[in-house]
Amino acid sequence: MPTLSHVIKSVGLVTIIAAIGKVLGFGRESIIAAYFGASSMADVFFVASLIPTILFTALGSGLQAGVIPIYLEKKADNPLKADEFISVLGSFFMLLAGVMTIACMIFIKPLVMLTAPGFSDSELALTESLTRIMLPSLLFFTLSYMATGVLNANKRFILPALTSTAQNTVIIAATVLFAAPFGIEGLAWGFVFGAASQFLIQYPSLKKYGIRPIVSFLPHKRQIVQTLFTFYPIIIAALAIQLNSVVDRIIATSLETGSVSALNYANRLLWLPLSIVLTPLITVLYPSIVERALIGYQSFLNLTLKGLKSLLFLAIPFMVVMLISGNSLITLAFQRGAFDASATEMTYRAFIFYSACLPFFALRDYLMNAFYALKKTKVAMYSCLIAVLLNVLLSWVLSRYLGVGGIALASGISMLLQSLYLFSYLWLKTERTDKAAFRDVFQESSKLAIIGTIIYGIALWIHPLTLTLPIIMELVLISLLVFGLYLALSILFKVSSLQAMKRIRSSK
Repeated sequence: MPTLSHVIKSVGLVTIIAAIGKVLGFGRESIIAAYFGASSMADVFFVASLIPTILFTALGSGLQAGVIPIYLEKKADNPLKADEFISVLGSFFMLLAGVMTIACMIFIKPLVMLTAPGFSDSELALTESLTRIMLPSLLFFTLSYMATGVLNANKRFILPALTSTAQNTVIIAATVLFAAPFGIEGLAWGFVFGAASQFLIQYPSLKKYGIRPIVSFLPHKRQIVQTLFTFYPIIIAALAIQLNSVVDRIIATSLETGSVSALNYANRLLWLPLSIVLTPLITVLYPSIVERALIGYQSFLNLTLKGLKSLLFLAIPFMVVMLISGNSLITLAFQRGAFDASATEMTYRAFIFYSACLPFFALRDYLMNAFYALKKTKVAMYSCLIAVLLNVLLSWVLSRYLGVGGIALASGISMLLQSLYLFSYLWLKTERTDKAAFRDVFQESSKLAIIGTIIYGIALWIHPLTLTLPIIMELVLISLLVFGLYLALSILFKVSSLQAMKRIRSSK
């Protein structure tokens, strides 16, 4: 069982690698924005990437999250049998990915019309062409997610963390080299090559575990059926999460030109702190939470709630900086080439609402994993389905009044309510004698809410004085102010997450 200091070291390492990958990802989005801006062509590309993205995320995310509990449970009994089981499962899902790719190729026209009802005929034709190019990436993403699940379960986090770096490097190179001679199709081919690079970079480590392709599934029929019964709520939940993106983009196609792109750029910027700081913590904690769940509920609950407090603690200052300096962040990240001031203004309308709900994007994913570890997969599935319905309704209503900002606000509200639902379920299902662990979460959340409000007020008051400075200086000053005050007030309010980190540091 890993110690907390070991977990912190792993998080630190994964965070550094993730930061490199996300900086490259940011560079990728900036370069795409510079070449294509918030234009009709960019809208077409982002919609065309929807179908393969939905399919691979539904299949791949479910596979990655579901593999770890099953693999660790079987590995505890017999490591060789666990590797053989993963070989069977991986081969089966590759077959499934191949069938889905062919089916999508056959029904490409109605699928594109369904995802982009607001597009013109020429835009629909180009969307079909780009989707055909990108669909085979589903096979590479399936392989990549399977490899990530196995490596993370074995506490090998480095190569999975490098997948983002590999993919972004390939897409940047493809955009720079192919955008001029081949236009938007060059970018689509870069998407496919980037997907392939995600698996290839993990393959050398995966070979050590004896994972191999299996051709005949009949001898393993019973085992596959039992596993699929466990997996289907995870896959449906992952599919429902992706449906949120689909709904957002479908509604955005009915708004002004560039809305799909603006929503995409705002979402990418939101995920920068999430991917660099919060997702590594979720990734590293997940195998440990699974192991605690196998030991007993109290052990699971203690670690899960500690992780939850840490996520909240880390999310608050990033949220405040993004709320205060959102416009400058977008300008710095994207405003060049074809991405002009009007595109910045449109993107900001979505980004401000995404930023206000930043902690809940992380908490939703974290709590979903906690329920997977507990094998309460249906609870996670139902929460996702409810969240999708809520998002559809709110996006449609709010976009009428707030445009692209209404879509982002709807996503944020659905994330907030889903997180509350999952947390409440955990609290209600916990025995009265074990509920003392929740008291600290409530106290910590109250302290962080007060601290965040104070810092936001001070930063909002000072921000106008920094607007005469260059953007970089403005962002540095606001960030130093927010993080400095946050640290000071966390010490003053005796925030337990900070105290825990200080104890780990002093014990080294």
